[in-house]
Amino acid sequence: MNKDQYVFFDRLYQEYYQRVLSYVRFHTGAGESAEDITSMVFERALTHLAELREPDATAAWLFRIARNCVTDAFRRSRPEVSLDELAFMEQPRVHSPEASALAREEQRLLLAQVARLSEREREIIGLKFVAHLTNRQIARVLGVPVGTVGSLLHRTLGKLRDALTSEGDAP
Repeated sequence: MNKDQYVFFDRLYQEYYQRVLSYVRFHTGAGESAEDITSMVFERALTHLAELREPDATAAWLFRIARNCVTDAFRRSRPEVSLDELAFMEQPRVHSPEASALAREEQRLLLAQVARLSEREREIIGLKFVAHLTNRQIARVLGVPVGTVGSLLHRTLGKLRDALTSEGDAP
């Protein structure tokens, strides 16, 4: 590996570490296992850096590695993740205890509904809103057409919206 590749990898690490960690936490919960898996992602990326042919596809390539590492970790052991452990979401900035409590309750309701989604729906939500990938990048990660990503996102968000609306209407 030459100096340019190490410089490129360093930039890659600096730019994507937090996003990859958030994505891994979305699937595994907070804690050391998320950090271990994230380390594994970057180890594999360094090992396979020469395989990256299209610099425009860097994010998709890296999150495909992350997805595979998460899958491998789940195969080894199925962790029990509580909603309280999902610290990947940024806490809203609020100015009063009442607003803070309301924001936490809304987040709890959202996470409860996300947990009820299918594995594929959770995956698309994680890639879009946790990893902050574009639809084109998600399509590369999942190996599907961009239109499929858009349709799946639209249906999944509608499903979440309907579930949250009906939960808000419950007595």
